Amino acid sequence: MRKEKKIFFFTISLLKGGAENQLVKLAQFLSKNGFNIKIIYGLPQNDFSKKLNAAGISAHFFNYRTFSGLISLLKFVAKEKPDLMISFMYAANLIGRMLKFFYKIPLFTSVRNNEISNTYYHLYKMSYKVDSISTFNSQYALEKFVKKRITDPKKSILINNAINVPTKHINRGDNVCFNLISIAHFRPQKDYKTLFDAIKILKNNKINVHLNVIGHTFDSQWPNEEIIKSGIEDEVSIKGFVQKPEDYLASADTLVLSTLWEGTPNAILEGMAHKLPIISSNVPGCEGLVLNGECGFLFEKQNSKELADKILEMMELSKEERAILGENGYRYVYENYREEVVYQKWLTLIEEATKQTA
Repeated sequence: MRKEKKIFFFTISLLKGGAENQLVKLAQFLSKNGFNIKIIYGLPQNDFSKKLNAAGISAHFFNYRTFSGLISLLKFVAKEKPDLMISFMYAANLIGRMLKFFYKIPLFTSVRNNEISNTYYHLYKMSYKVDSISTFNSQYALEKFVKKRITDPKKSILINNAINVPTKHINRGDNVCFNLISIAHFRPQKDYKTLFDAIKILKNNKINVHLNVIGHTFDSQWPNEEIIKSGIEDEVSIKGFVQKPEDYLASADTLVLSTLWEGTPNAILEGMAHKLPIISSNVPGCEGLVLNGECGFLFEKQNSKELADKILEMMELSKEERAILGENGYRYVYENYREEVVYQKWLTLIEEATKQTA
């Protein structure tokens, strides 16, 4: 009888975000395919508890920032003896490397961002050779890390984000006004100020739009204060964290992302999977999706006037022309980011890494 392989996932956060969502979905897939999965996380909030419990996946909190938390983690890994460790994002990758140094357990790290701070750069420079495999969800990031000599090209591989691509027909009616949707938590990186300023410009020019925003506000008062200050209360609705945003995607006309930087943005992939045309800031990660997918428009980041112009340009397209952009994006995501394709790539790597312990 084949020994059940044990895989530990490491992440700093289980707050619902793009990278965390990708980690949990991969963990669920592997659990369904006979692997014993445990998730280790370092911040106390867990947005995925119900989903993980339903899948029979245990999640274990260790405060990585304290000495006692790290010692407890070391003891836990030594006791459990996983066959493979998979870490997502810089801090968790460094912790995974520390654990591999102590216990010689195979480690797959995953870079989910195109930007790296000076602190992480120097830590990566000292430790990147520890990885068994270094995965990237962005070709731009992979090439950047190779050029900076903080990843081993022979052990580095691109694995796209995995998206559940709907196969049912999406029938969009005629909205009373032009409906925009943005899916991103209220973090400085997402630059909602530029998006709100663009909505204000459109309103001042008597252009009728409505924006639904899906994402955590983290109890911040800034978003509502900014909306009131800009006089766009009737044009913007903050929905907060939504477990299943499919209904909002189905009723939207265009997805907008005003981000300052990304790895590979799940928000854009979700929009493309729901046959929405895309308007995004022209930054690595977003640029490739929009241009390769031939599914929308790019604007200069932090340029609210250009963003407003692109929204108006999208509105002036016919419904049929927007549908073509949506179909282009859908086809691109289906061929390159569909879960069945991406998870098979992960599965092949994992089975190769763990076969010596069979």
